Amino acid sequence: MITFFDVPSKLPGIVWSPANWRIRLILNYKQLSHKTEWVEYPDIEAFSKKHGIAPTGKKPDGSPLYTLPAIYDDTTGVYLADSVPIAQYLDKTYPDTPVVVPAGTEALMQAFLDSYVSKWGPYMVIFYLQMATILNPVSSVYFNETRPAYFNSNKSLQEIAPKDEDRVQALETVKIGMEDIKKSYDKNGGKKFIMGDSPTFTDFVISAWLLGVKLVYGDDSHEWKEVSSWQGGRWTRLLEDMKPCQAVV
Repeated sequence: MITFFDVPSKLPGIVWSPANWRIRLILNYKQLSHKTEWVEYPDIEAFSKKHGIAPTGKKPDGSPLYTLPAIYDDTTGVYLADSVPIAQYLDKTYPDTPVVVPAGTEALMQAFLDSYVSKWGPYMVIFYLQMATILNPVSSVYFNETRPAYFNSNKSLQEIAPKDEDRVQALETVKIGMEDIKKSYDKNGGKKFIMGDSPTFTDFVISAWLLGVKLVYGDDSHEWKEVSSWQGGRWTRLLEDMKPCQAVV
């Protein structure tokens, strides 16, 4: 049994995190038995240190950064964090399941992840503001206190977030960036996924972000209606194709 560690929220379904959805989708796709345990934001560092999980980056002040997603596999006794290493681990440890990081594409998948996240960069502080409203109080306070530093600011998220026309332009910039992603899909001969008939890590990354936007803002929100209409509804179709992988256990 694999234990999947995620950050909870006040939403009815609890799940929300774009980063963590990547691994939930992959676990479901591979049909690996798993359960979810919840870790609030302020507890992630202590949780990681307790279980010997290495930091996944650095905070703005240079100190180690500990993040989710993370898993514990009781078959091997392994604790592991970060999306790409977890995906690679699952491919290697469970070779009878569908591969999500094809051999020789490891660096490409990491590069795509970094590039894709950067495309959302212009809108990120706005998204963070909304995220804070759906988190449980203890995580919301922590999130609001710590995240401005990632934008090199000592002001609040509310103060530094783009407003009015700048906010509209930020989302438009993301839309333009997503056009580049669609062009990659257009080169696959009309297949559902970027590398053909079967999803790979790239598809899970995109789907996870889409699910995050949909859940954090809500089905009826202006933001989700905008995103779901981009590129002729291409991303709505991707989520529909990923529906079998969206179970929460």
